[in-house]
Amino acid sequence: MDTRRSTPARMNLLTPISAAGILVLSALTLAGGVGPQCISRNDDTSPPPRPDLGHITPFSVTLFKEVLPSTGNFVFSPYSVWSALVLAYFGSGGNTQAQLEQVLQLTNKADTLALYRAVTDLHEAQDSKPNYTLNAANKLFVQEYYPILECVRHVLGNKLQTVNFRRSQKAAAIINQYVRDTTRGKISQLVRPREISRAHIVIANAVYFKGLWEQQFLPDNTRLEKFYPAPDQHAFVDMMTQENRFPIGYSGDLDAQVLEIPYRERGASMFVFLPRDRNTGRELDDMLRQFQPASLRPAIGNLVKRNVLLKFPKFRLENSLRSELTGALIRVGIEDLFSTDANMQGFFPTGGLKVKDGVHSVMVEFTEEGAEINPIQKRVFGHLSYPSRRVPFVANRPFLFLILDNYTNSILFFGVFRKP
Repeated sequence: MDTRRSTPARMNLLTPISAAGILVLSALTLAGGVGPQCISRNDDTSPPPRPDLGHITPFSVTLFKEVLPSTGNFVFSPYSVWSALVLAYFGSGGNTQAQLEQVLQLTNKADTLALYRAVTDLHEAQDSKPNYTLNAANKLFVQEYYPILECVRHVLGNKLQTVNFRRSQKAAAIINQYVRDTTRGKISQLVRPREISRAHIVIANAVYFKGLWEQQFLPDNTRLEKFYPAPDQHAFVDMMTQENRFPIGYSGDLDAQVLEIPYRERGASMFVFLPRDRNTGRELDDMLRQFQPASLRPAIGNLVKRNVLLKFPKFRLENSLRSELTGALIRVGIEDLFSTDANMQGFFPTGGLKVKDGVHSVMVEFTEEGAEINPIQKRVFGHLSYPSRRVPFVANRPFLFLILDNYTNSILFFGVFRKP
């Protein structure tokens, strides 16, 4: 972990990002027993000292491409979905468990439980840092008097809460308040009463991220400039501008410039993939077709710090996935969880549960905040002089971005920006 400190500044660019989702489990008619273990063979396996989620990159990239619409702007949190599915995995058995292990790249429940706890503890510790916040909370909301195994209640602790789904208005209010608190008010409603009125278990997950750039943008340098959704179309966008040293490179596999914009203390980084301008209007779509886990790691791992003239738009994205998410998960191989073949006997010993549906809501916003600027820094961009050898990175056409948690090596957010 890079522990270098950046020079304090009064004016910062804050990036709040939040995501939330649910998996609703409904009752079926299944039969069967329960094994002698609770969640795993050893629920007390020691957490790894440095949790690494790099192995779930194939899942993150594959699912992102499955849910990505062909038009419009889009943002998605694969980490948030993965976290919710891990909670479902703890209650799974048989073929349902095997499918989850294969798609989510899990080894066994003991190691997964230890990893889950380590990641949770790390995120809770990061919440105390002034320049970097990542609140990743997951919780099982269980129908009151539902016969969940007592040991499950003990192992999951505050990750489990009982509610009465038959009083759907109140239950929805409790779940939405939980999501609202976790995302600092950025997502106010995740579920509607009619969606959970017949549920027995709701797996809710929410992620809130806020970071300060390691290198600051100055509001005085922001100008209305043209953004080109297509070669023959343009719209105006507030374009932030700065020149500084950034890790930058070029991916031949993706035919794109790649830029890393680190957050303070380098706990997380934003990576921007800007396809080479070929004046076709299909550059982003062509790059996304080539975008694979095997091409991602070299693209972000071989960057070199150079003097960069950076122009990057201010933007806000917000969208929700419902049936699209369920369909995508089925297509990538998690089939039984959403069918009458679901085996969730780890939660309900007599059987009878499946995941009814999924909801995933995300909001991302890049804004400038602050009341004062260091007078020495307060200069208009056009009045500054720069060395001649600099690399331009001008994001004035459609691009892909991702937010990487450098502590856990996990992709928190994927997004595409196609037009203002």
